[in-house]
Amino acid sequence: METMEHVLDASLLDKRVQIYLIGVGGNGAQMATCLARLDIAIKALGHPYGLHITAFDGDRVSEANVGRQLYSPADVGRYKAVVTIHRLNQFYGLDWIAHPCRFEDFEHGALRRPDADLIVSCVDTRSARQALHARLFEGSGQRRYWLDLGNTEATAQVVLGEAPGRRSHSSTGQSPRLPCVTELFPELLDRSVADTNTPSCSVRMSLASQGLFINDVAVRYAAQILYELFSNGRIRQHGVLINLESKRSGPIDIDPVAWSRFGYCAAGADTDAVAA
Repeated sequence: METMEHVLDASLLDKRVQIYLIGVGGNGAQMATCLARLDIAIKALGHPYGLHITAFDGDRVSEANVGRQLYSPADVGRYKAVVTIHRLNQFYGLDWIAHPCRFEDFEHGALRRPDADLIVSCVDTRSARQALHARLFEGSGQRRYWLDLGNTEATAQVVLGEAPGRRSHSSTGQSPRLPCVTELFPELLDRSVADTNTPSCSVRMSLASQGLFINDVAVRYAAQILYELFSNGRIRQHGVLINLESKRSGPIDIDPVAWSRFGYCAAGADTDAVAA
């Protein structure tokens, strides 16, 4: 059976796309730079308004971040979100926003702001993904997509999903909703598993828990998915699994049969075909 296609929500072609970037560390700082490049590219291809990013991260740059993440010794002690967004605004003439706080804390505040069309999560704890899952699946807001990047020392996954209740259309009919990372990897929602991420006090300790270039690879795949979606208006793969030790990566096709291998059954899918 031919792989299905997901077609970009047409409403995102005639408005400025609002993106929440949650986490501006190893993945997030590089993702912010790729989003700036994507903003320029899609406007050159005819998108009238491009992207607007609001970044969230309550962490400050530490000495262990220098070299492995996109920060310099002069950045130590400053908020990651502020450093990254300020640089991009200055370099590209943007008007993006940084909030030096956790996204959960900001959500609970009283400040009114436009809701996100796309959430890009570059978080490193189960609890953070669990909080995002709860907000996305509670049915409130206008969020259309959730792009998640996660990694261990040498492996990573990138998954673009859709908010529940939203349906997309393929060129031959209606395709299922893209499952989110927490649906393909439900173990991320297991609250009995403790978070193992702890701050590193040196670059050497940081590299022991996370390889030097795993973030680079994950971010490029994530950015490529968004580039294909906004430049072509459609995608056939909505995720990638990466293993740097084996030097291999594999796509996650938009296909209920492929999803069933993760234990996920798409609503309305042919269960006999999936079982086969």
